[in-house]
Amino acid sequence: MSFVKTKEELQEIQRILSEGRCTIEALSIEFETTFEFLRAVLPPCFDLPETPTAIASVSRWQSELCGEFDCGIISLKCRYKELEGTTMLVLIVSGDMPVTIGREMWGEAKKTGIAQVYLDGHEAYGFCERNGARLIEIEAEFGENLGPSSSEAYDFEIKAVPHSSGYGLQHEPILNCMKNQENLRVKRVGAGTLTLSGTALDPLHTIPVVSVGTAYYTEGESSWTVPRLEVLPDGEAYLPFIYGQKFDDFRLFRKPARFQKTLRPA
Repeated sequence: MSFVKTKEELQEIQRILSEGRCTIEALSIEFETTFEFLRAVLPPCFDLPETPTAIASVSRWQSELCGEFDCGIISLKCRYKELEGTTMLVLIVSGDMPVTIGREMWGEAKKTGIAQVYLDGHEAYGFCERNGARLIEIEAEFGENLGPSSSEAYDFEIKAVPHSSGYGLQHEPILNCMKNQENLRVKRVGAGTLTLSGTALDPLHTIPVVSVGTAYYTEGESSWTVPRLEVLPDGEAYLPFIYGQKFDDFRLFRKPARFQKTLRPA
């Protein structure tokens, strides 16, 4: 163990990162939002899906690349060129390495928080919290296990780095077309309820929920790889989305008295 890795250690580290293997237990529920909301929050490289569908989920993971962590996610269905998939509008994760590697390598909008999933017979409950606020709550009732299944899906994440000067981006954004290969041993389908709450830093309460669809409880494993990535031109067009979705609003943090605009009386 050292602060400087050997050639052999680097080979093993990079193999682990390239395969992105995890186990997962997840409670998720689909919901219908609006085309107007999707168009407002989807970056310009994405086209709208056929139906304005989103997915809320809370989950627990154990990964080969960054250990154990919890997730609370809001995913939006979208299209990129000929590919159909999702992009994660909200991604709240426990642990520093899960947040760090996801942001720096893939460009995910990861922020630190907690999530829990509870299953009691046919009923399940899950929630996600950040900064003391419970943002996502899912309750659902499920049927029996449908047995093993496998699937592939694309998730699109925009990797963008703020410029060292504080103005603009360091380089043009990169779109990572991530392929998620899932192999499930448990899949249960049911119906449930979804509650989204919000704060100034995490405005999930502004997401329109028109109706709630199918709920899922799943256990299994997944791998996350990047078979395709593309440079996106016109980085300035992505700045409103980068600072609106991948970071907290820096204006809202409590500032030292000397930096506050309102002067105190003498």
